Amino acid sequence: MTFIRNLTSRFSNKIISVEIDQDLLEELDTADKVTTNRNITFNLYKLIYHIGTIQSRRFAPSNRLKFSDKSDLIETLYSNTNEFRVRINDVRTVNGSETLTSISEDFGIGISVVIAEKLFNIKRSTIQKIYGTGRRPDWKCQTTDNRILVFECKGSTSMQTSIQQEVNALDQKTKEPGDVQIASLTVLNENSISTNRFLDPPIEQSNISPTMENHILRAGHYASVFSFLGNSKLSRYYSQMRKRLEGKITPYEQELKNETFRDLRTNDPTVYFDNKEFAGSFYEIDNQKFLFVGVDKELLSYSGFIEFKDYENDSDTLIRGNHYNLFKDGVLIIEIEQIQDFDDIVRIDRIQNYQNKITVSDIDGMNEISFSKYFIHLLERNGFTNIREEIKVGDFQIDLTADFNNETYYFEFKIYKNKRMNRNAIEQVNFYSRQILNGKFVLVTNGKMNSEYLDNSRITIIDRNGLKKIANNYRNLIELINTTPNNV
Repeated sequence: MTFIRNLTSRFSNKIISVEIDQDLLEELDTADKVTTNRNITFNLYKLIYHIGTIQSRRFAPSNRLKFSDKSDLIETLYSNTNEFRVRINDVRTVNGSETLTSISEDFGIGISVVIAEKLFNIKRSTIQKIYGTGRRPDWKCQTTDNRILVFECKGSTSMQTSIQQEVNALDQKTKEPGDVQIASLTVLNENSISTNRFLDPPIEQSNISPTMENHILRAGHYASVFSFLGNSKLSRYYSQMRKRLEGKITPYEQELKNETFRDLRTNDPTVYFDNKEFAGSFYEIDNQKFLFVGVDKELLSYSGFIEFKDYENDSDTLIRGNHYNLFKDGVLIIEIEQIQDFDDIVRIDRIQNYQNKITVSDIDGMNEISFSKYFIHLLERNGFTNIREEIKVGDFQIDLTADFNNETYYFEFKIYKNKRMNRNAIEQVNFYSRQILNGKFVLVTNGKMNSEYLDNSRITIIDRNGLKKIANNYRNLIELINTTPNNV
């Protein structure tokens, strides 16, 4: 695992070609209100930050640092060009169409935000995923002139698919009140610059005052950000802050919020930087590489939260090999090479690896690239050796191969958004497993297994229930992989 900064330094900023709806031009907060086709440059570090803010599961706060998972997206880009271009064929061949779809959706979300920041004067701390059941847009925010922007985002790898997505996108964006409602349609390209279309802004006014809308959006923003950054305490705290602002908090929830506030102010690690205090958490992401994620302490109290103004700019500061990334919304991320600098703040020997803090719902949010890295960490933790990725056996490419107790194990991964494994997928894996003459074949999936699918299966299967056991105790992996498969 490497720092996201080490990845982005190889890619720098990227450019995407954007087509802007003629009807949207007057709504833009730019000097140019004429040009409909523009090349927009954006920062990859901020792209990953925005993807996580929108894609995180705010109502299921997690202690897992998903910031590193999303950085895997950068590895799918071409580094020898400043154009935003994706290694589509490699992802499809190595990781499968399910992963490619997931990557397209993630990039579609993040690109919509970085483009919106260029075209509108957005309050960064109001960027928030839209929650609810049924068909709804993806995210919304507030501009400095108090307009509410609503976005429905789609990502694909072909213009034909994007055109098919357009009808649903134009409908979904109208499901949330806003001053400007935009459908953002991104097409990821491999051999040419990727494109985006910003379409159609019909208007539906909200009956919430701009000031209160600002506070509610900001609370939701921080709840999402800290779920993404693996601090469930802060994520829940800002969820409770949001309920208080909406007048929906119960006395019990208010008391929990008060207790959390006291704990954050007095017990959690505090980093001093740029004449400010930041409360947060430390994570190990690799051997002697650590991350701190925290929030400006001014944002913890109710009055401080209400009065807080976004910083004028993001900043990036290098101090003794440690990179301090301070965002305008008051969130601090430090990529730490010299952890000794913080030994007066935290017990270094008690900092856990971010891969250890995981639930099955965290796995659901991964693509196969991120899951493979998690599983490598899991195998290493259990004492496996000679771990190899993407080994070809006959006509079949195995995701991971590893040795344990003089036996070779072959692992195939199937991570599904719908959390369900179908019979055809098992039969296909079963067929290819017959090419393994020595060793044990293990299928790992977050899908729910139907027992009838396992009839005549010669492979060992770790399904959703098995992953739950592993998340509860990593040592359960050994027991699960030694489950004898059915005879054929």
